[in-house]
Amino acid sequence: MAWRGLEGEDLKNNIRQLIIDFEPHIRESGNFEIAEETLIHLEESDQHFHRFEFVKQLKRKIDEALSPLIEDEIEKFAMAGQVDTSGQETLVSKITQSVINSKPYSDMSRKMKRYISEAVEELIKNFDAEFGSGKHKENSDPLIYHRHGHHVDSDEEESSCDSSFNQGMLLLPNSEELQSVADKLHKNRDIQSKTETMQILNQNMPADFINSDFWPQIRRNLLDVMSEPDDSLTHMSLKFITRAFVTTSPQTREIYTLLAEYLIGQFQSRRGTIPKIKNGLDITNPAIVKLVKAFRLLNEFQQETTNYWIRYPDRYIEEILESTLNLFSIHQMGGPVGTSAQLSPIHFIALIDPKAQWFIKWMHGNYSRHRLLKLLEKYRPIVVDAVRHCLDFSANRKLPFDLMSDFSDTYTKITVGGGRRSFYAGAELEYAYFIHSVHLLGRLLCFTNGRKFFPIKLGDSEDPVTIKKLLVSLVLVVVDPSSFTLPRSHSMSYEPATLVTDILKILCSHEQTAEICLYKDEITTALLSPVSQFLDAQCNKTESEGGEGEHNTPGESTLLYVADIVSMIASSTKGRRHLMYGERKDMLTRTKSSAAHIIAKFTRKALLGEIPRAPSKNVIGAYLYICRQLYNTCEGLLVLYQYDLHNVVVGVWKKAFKETERAVTPTPSDNSSSDSDSIVTTRHGNLDITAWEDILRDNLLNFASSAKGLLLLQQTGAMNECVSYMYARYEKKLQVSKCEKFGYGYMVTQVAATAPGMMALQKTGYIKSLIAELWSVLECGASDTPLFTPKTWSVDTIDRSSHKHLIRLLNVLSAFPAVFEVLANKPLPSKAEYGFREIPTTIVDFVDRLIMVDSEAKFHSLFNFEQSHTFGLRVLSVMICCLDTFLLLQSQYNFQDILLSAQGDNHNLKEDIILDMLSLERNQILVRSYLIGGPSERILPPRAIDENKKTGAFSYPLFSSYPVPREYVPNLVGRSTVKQESDVKRKVLGLFTSSDNDLAKFLSAKKPEKGQAWLDKCKTLFSKMLIAKPDMLKANLMQQLLEIGVPIMAKLQDVFPLLEYTEPWFYGRRSRPSSGKSGTDGALKALKLSPLQKNGVKMAIRYGLHLKVIHNDVTDRLDKLLKQCSYYLQQQQRPTESSIEYLHSVYGGFDWFAATIFLMFGGNLEKSWNFLHKFSTLGCSGYLWIHRLHCSVHLPSDLMCSGISPLFSSTGHNIELILQIELPLVASAFKMSGFTPAQICFHWLKQCFWNYLDWADICQYICLCIVMGIDYQVYLCCAIFKHQQKNIMEHMQTQDLIIYLKESAITGFHASNYMKYMLDLEKKYRDTIFRDMLNITRP
Repeated sequence: MAWRGLEGEDLKNNIRQLIIDFEPHIRESGNFEIAEETLIHLEESDQHFHRFEFVKQLKRKIDEALSPLIEDEIEKFAMAGQVDTSGQETLVSKITQSVINSKPYSDMSRKMKRYISEAVEELIKNFDAEFGSGKHKENSDPLIYHRHGHHVDSDEEESSCDSSFNQGMLLLPNSEELQSVADKLHKNRDIQSKTETMQILNQNMPADFINSDFWPQIRRNLLDVMSEPDDSLTHMSLKFITRAFVTTSPQTREIYTLLAEYLIGQFQSRRGTIPKIKNGLDITNPAIVKLVKAFRLLNEFQQETTNYWIRYPDRYIEEILESTLNLFSIHQMGGPVGTSAQLSPIHFIALIDPKAQWFIKWMHGNYSRHRLLKLLEKYRPIVVDAVRHCLDFSANRKLPFDLMSDFSDTYTKITVGGGRRSFYAGAELEYAYFIHSVHLLGRLLCFTNGRKFFPIKLGDSEDPVTIKKLLVSLVLVVVDPSSFTLPRSHSMSYEPATLVTDILKILCSHEQTAEICLYKDEITTALLSPVSQFLDAQCNKTESEGGEGEHNTPGESTLLYVADIVSMIASSTKGRRHLMYGERKDMLTRTKSSAAHIIAKFTRKALLGEIPRAPSKNVIGAYLYICRQLYNTCEGLLVLYQYDLHNVVVGVWKKAFKETERAVTPTPSDNSSSDSDSIVTTRHGNLDITAWEDILRDNLLNFASSAKGLLLLQQTGAMNECVSYMYARYEKKLQVSKCEKFGYGYMVTQVAATAPGMMALQKTGYIKSLIAELWSVLECGASDTPLFTPKTWSVDTIDRSSHKHLIRLLNVLSAFPAVFEVLANKPLPSKAEYGFREIPTTIVDFVDRLIMVDSEAKFHSLFNFEQSHTFGLRVLSVMICCLDTFLLLQSQYNFQDILLSAQGDNHNLKEDIILDMLSLERNQILVRSYLIGGPSERILPPRAIDENKKTGAFSYPLFSSYPVPREYVPNLVGRSTVKQESDVKRKVLGLFTSSDNDLAKFLSAKKPEKGQAWLDKCKTLFSKMLIAKPDMLKANLMQQLLEIGVPIMAKLQDVFPLLEYTEPWFYGRRSRPSSGKSGTDGALKALKLSPLQKNGVKMAIRYGLHLKVIHNDVTDRLDKLLKQCSYYLQQQQRPTESSIEYLHSVYGGFDWFAATIFLMFGGNLEKSWNFLHKFSTLGCSGYLWIHRLHCSVHLPSDLMCSGISPLFSSTGHNIELILQIELPLVASAFKMSGFTPAQICFHWLKQCFWNYLDWADICQYICLCIVMGIDYQVYLCCAIFKHQQKNIMEHMQTQDLIIYLKESAITGFHASNYMKYMLDLEKKYRDTIFRDMLNITRP
């Protein structure tokens, strides 16, 4: 047993098998030296080397003989304890050398050499017997043939030659043998000689013949053999070609061109073997079978060769392309059925590859596409004939469906003789040609050079065929209701409408191609003709009620095909704009003739049941989905707003919801079987209604994709139901739609920007689920199931697993109305003890456990205190960037004192605060929440230490009590706020000239112009100064501009009435216009400011003193101004009964605009009040002064009760509108980050850019929006996004966009630098945006 497989007959058989398996490697080598080198390194190159029997037995014997010896050597060295590692010697080499020198190794080696030598000598002695023809194939391991492709068995019994060339495959044929093969294939030889020679060809490697000098002669004779009528010769010639195609060598080019040349000869022959189109194709005819098999081989090679033809010289692909196109260009310009035209090669290839996969693969890579299109110029008739067939089929549109019952089954993989079909009629052959032509042209149009073939001149037509004409004819195949009568459910994969729809959808998926080819008014009109017919039928009900109208109305499948194509068009930005504005692309026009309006009208009428023969729910749902693709963008909502689709859809949804509630599933009874049948029917009907309800909710939910759409959704009253539906899909990780893979995160953020949206998220359980997931990542899950794989220990403050949950939480806590809804008037639980498995369920619980950690109980309840508390502080840091949120948290929970106390407790023996992760995070929050200022007006400390600094790891002082150290407060001496005084002195001394400041001269004119002329000149001078001399636009000049300009504007542009300021008990009484004086001091003192407002006053005064715009503590004046504003605005508020906390009381936030005006006017109470009183009449006051329209009677009741500010629903919406058009990369970055531009802009604008811009830029922003128009609020935000585009793209990549935009000041931005950009935006968008923003008071 010891030498089993390595001696005697077993060893001989194993070596024989090894040699046979190594044959391909030997043949590829070329000479002895290369063959020897290849075999030596075979173990490295052949992954199946160890599966050969000889190798396995050899390994077994080595292990058996040497393993004990190796183990003894290892143990010997291990016990010695020392290893000499000098030089190159290692332990392994020592053991190896010891084993080689041992007696067991010598004995085994000597015996093995003797056995192998004996076996090899015997094999050489009996070489012919051992390696005879075919013997090795019978006994060979099939492994080798699996590796080298398809194996074609040779017929051993057909072998009749006794030469060594015939008997073995290990020796290369000599020239005499090759000459003999070439001669014996000559056409003058008899059939028997040719047959024997073909057997020789099939028993040897095709490469041996192709690479020989005799190949040209063999090739010519092979062409003659292939044309022989003898079936056996045909079979063997095709077998030879098949065996040659199995390899991937460059010689396959010779075989392919041989096959193509044979087919060309068959079609150019005068024997008449090619049938005529009218006679059809009988595939039982031997001649036809032969042709079909040849085309099948041709097509399979066409599809496979693309995988490797780039390896070979250019001549390889050029010859293949040339021979192919030469073959396919043979045709007789086939006419309609009934003519005498013969079948062309494309008819055959269309039967085998109807969808032109060969052409699609050849057009895929630029390597082949460039050459193919260049050659097609030479063989242009191929393209011309494809176009002619498409036009002819579109003109006739007659398909014999009874003959096409199993068309697709036979076409996929045609099996001659074994298929169900044996005959194809002429109509079917022409239809196959049409299918092939459609797919060929569809791929051709996808490329620029392919489109250069058009326009195409047809011989029988005067007008050339353009791309537009071709596509219109294809569209007619889809939309003609009289062409095909089969219902969609029974349609076949080769139905013309289905095929053309797929081709058009592919064109639509390439946006650039679609813009060039498809986005034409004529094509769109033809495509939507079935929809227009429905609308026309509705206009003439009497005619449609008759049979004729019924017949002319498009079928359901036609409408669904059209919906599929239009939906694909609407999935791209340019496609949507084509549907909305047409071919002229008149952006934001009010035309009602575009495709979007036709679709919206049809959808609205279908939903309301105003169409005589109502379409099915499937059709309505498909067209509603197209509308949704439009209205979930800002542009689309603007176009479709007039159709009131949100109210229509919600009405239909409520009706469907009631039907669902009424449809009670009955229980099975003991009655007859008819009862059970009715049960099934009822259940199916109920499911249908439920699915329809979900479709309506889904489309209704997508209004929430934009700020104004969210307002419309809230006004329908279906916010809670839609958010519940969204949460259910969001939890299942379902994509938004078939054309949108993501977007629910973005939608959640948009919803969470409003108070009603946050209420809906709470009710659905989204907030609870979010916090539970977050807690399971930071602390523990709800289950006690042990983890078999422990969590990785994080080295980052916020690791990757918790970062996603941080962003999700920040997205919903970004807007103050939402935070107010979940935190206002809600105390912290502050329990005496907390359970380790007690998971927070609300935002208040989260704040209590992870942010306000002010007790031992909270400290000990956290498994990972530092990581979890740092996470909470990071959330707090982003939340307090919203100043209203900061004031709310400070006034309710006094978090600053908690953090200062924690800093004081965290000290070492020297009473120095310890530098650690938490102390640095607390320090950052304490500085951020205390100091107010733009990018150059405050210094924020970093969150991490810098170990590379020579001065110390952390160069900023830590503190445990306010005020903050001076290191965080920059010196503002010498800045614009101080230059204001010097400018006043210059003015007094008469040092200003007209060249210095034209605006100052204009404002100081003794006889100013009046009315609109004054306003227009003021705008011109202001914009010129902002562009040319922004440094001269000082605070005193802007104050003068506001004092003079606002009264004039109030007379020209008043939107709200100017009410007299009265005390509360005069509410509602008509009185004379106010002279600007306030009510009695007693009434004002009776009004108490909330703790939030008091903290806001302190911040504003501290900021003013820091800027030096006020020079002493004027807290009382600012208190009085805020009280006067509250009194005045309360007269214009209406009480509301709403479940929204944000609407229950007075304005919940701080009046940042009033505080800004107070500081701009140097702390002057009277001037500030007079300005605000007159300013309140302007439309722009509703956007700059957020407090102005809180619960205001001037707003439509549904807008007021929605709890959504016009600043969000109008300004935010219009910002997103412009971003989608002007800065699509920024819009996409927000979409992918799950954060919305409207939300961050609402944040910036609500607090008048405090903490984001320097004071001078804030003043310029106020003046810009008042003087130039409130639409400049939108343009300014767009300019900021343009300025920050690079940073936005970078932080989208790092997935922290919301943190960057919230925490970072807008560095380097000045309105003056972007004034020209904003003027350009005004020219494009003012008509749309300005009108929209001033329509604020209209329902």
